[in-house]
Amino acid sequence: MFVAILVEERSSFWGNWFQDVSEELNPYTPPESQLERHDVLTDHGVPQKNMKPPSLRRAAIRWFFICSVSAVPSFLLGSEASKGQFGAMVLGVLIFASGYTMLDYQTALTDIRQNRLISITLRIVYATRMLITLFFPIGMGIDMLCGLLSVGCTQALFGASAVETFPGALFTTLIQGTVLNLVLAIYGTLVAGLVTLFVPRSRSRRTSLPGPSNG
Repeated sequence: MFVAILVEERSSFWGNWFQDVSEELNPYTPPESQLERHDVLTDHGVPQKNMKPPSLRRAAIRWFFICSVSAVPSFLLGSEASKGQFGAMVLGVLIFASGYTMLDYQTALTDIRQNRLISITLRIVYATRMLITLFFPIGMGIDMLCGLLSVGCTQALFGASAVETFPGALFTTLIQGTVLNLVLAIYGTLVAGLVTLFVPRSRSRRTSLPGPSNG
């Protein structure tokens, strides 16, 4: 049952990503079709009654899947450095996945999440993160650099053998996840700058509606 839901969520993620990005970057897409596909907020950011509420289950499946796939290179590298502290690494990934899930669920209906620029940027950033994980040695190289920095930080604070303990391996995993998120944030800033070149400012918000003509 869980596998079926996961496959459905993954197919929905990629299908919606390609559809949204292709239509958002197409200046010839009729605005009427965009209004039919996206929910609408009132002028004060209060969701209307017909807006579909966010699903905590879908958010959890999405982020646990993204974090699990993205963590594969780190697991391969960390298993050697931590002498097999898989439990600590799994716990670290679960912490990040849970945090992403709650952040996604709590902010789903906010103004910033309804912004087209933010929506496209997030999709591109995390889709890219998953894709480079599958391409050796690009994904491995990025995780190796962040992993070395995290291991060095743990050893500097708690000693050379700290990373081989459960607390040390967990701390290293959390540090590496934080560093990777900082890298993604920098990359996301660059992506947002490029997206603004292709998405007209008048259509940059998913919540705007054309007003009636006065003249």
